[in-house]
Amino acid sequence: MGKLSCGLEIPGVYEKDGRYYRVKQNKWHGLSRVDEGVSALYRALAEFEAQRPGSIGEMIAHYRAYGMDGLSPTTRADYHNMLTRLDALFGKMRIGALKPSHVAVFLEKRRKAGRGAVRANREFAVLSSVHDFGLRQGWLESNPCRGVRRNRETPRKRYVTNAEFLDAFERSPEAFQDLLALAYLTGIRQNDLRNLKRAENLKPDGIVFVESKTKKLHRQAWSDAVRFFVRRAMERFPESEYVLTNKFGRQWTLWAIDSQMDRLELNWTFKDLRAKAQSDAEHSVLGHDRQMEWLYRKVVNSRPVR
Repeated sequence: MGKLSCGLEIPGVYEKDGRYYRVKQNKWHGLSRVDEGVSALYRALAEFEAQRPGSIGEMIAHYRAYGMDGLSPTTRADYHNMLTRLDALFGKMRIGALKPSHVAVFLEKRRKAGRGAVRANREFAVLSSVHDFGLRQGWLESNPCRGVRRNRETPRKRYVTNAEFLDAFERSPEAFQDLLALAYLTGIRQNDLRNLKRAENLKPDGIVFVESKTKKLHRQAWSDAVRFFVRRAMERFPESEYVLTNKFGRQWTLWAIDSQMDRLELNWTFKDLRAKAQSDAEHSVLGHDRQMEWLYRKVVNSRPVR
């Protein structure tokens, strides 16, 4: 078993000549084309293994194929990564063998390790979704995740100072400068920024789009600074349909953004710019109601750099 071009490792699945294959008893069974995507692969795999799943791993495979249709592409990709880890941990267990005590021990071990407690909560939520999916198919009598308390989470309170932001900005290549600047100036979420399209989202009165997380229509008014960085980004590769592109003229990927942040060796995350945008704005740029705004508003004694 090796890593497929999609980045996943699936027992018994291999890739050759642009197609995925399930190898069983030394026979290669065609599944789907690589260019059809991961969901098509898991549907074909589920159809190949059409019998009622007997293990959590087999149930996870069915969930990958049929249980994530309502998720956004970004969330779906994150789920696939977490499902791979869950499969490695629980995949060999028979359906119905997982108990609440197993789930609680999993969460507690991650908490005591001093790292990954929050990520464990996310994986716990995905594991619960898998079992809810199994319930709907009639494969289970109960969800062992129900009633198990998650690890405690505290809101992140990291304010990026002006000096920290400017240092990262000045050390970044121009294409990444535009991404950083617009993240700070607008407070738009990372996924929405990278998906902005010229024809679809740039309007005379501002940047208009439907937020991927809230599904609400968002309208960001133009300012001189926002207009400058948008124009500079588009002039670099005028043939691209996207507003923001990397140095090759392609849409920014989440991996590429994380990689660039790692190269800068920062002790803050790209997501922290959203908090900085809210903190430095004279009014709310995020569109949250007052009940949520406190998560982003930081008390600072420095002048904004914008």
